[in-house]
Amino acid sequence: MSVRIVRTRNGEDIICDLYEVTTKEEPEKAIAFQMTEPYSVWIKYDEQQIEVEDENGDIINKTSSPEVRFEPWAPLSKERKLLVKLDEVITAYETHPEVVEKYNDLVEASNGRDTD
Repeated sequence: MSVRIVRTRNGEDIICDLYEVTTKEEPEKAIAFQMTEPYSVWIKYDEQQIEVEDENGDIINKTSSPEVRFEPWAPLSKERKLLVKLDEVITAYETHPEVVEKYNDLVEASNGRDTD
């Protein structure tokens, strides 16, 4: 698996299994991205904030326990493999292992492979 978070041009963050799509004629040139099991991902911040003073004496509000949230991306799609044009993607990056683990658990559960 190649789990990545994709930042789109409109500012969405989508976690998915990401692959480049090429043609037989030009296998080294990507023409699109294929996103498998895409979910919108964002951080929901806890209402509790802690005030911390930095080395300059400035007060910084720090969230005590942010929560990573997932929601199906393109929930009305029949397929769970979707193509996205290259110019719609700003960046794709690896994320923290804990986020990948939570995503993998979600995908397994949604596909009926949860053993719990």
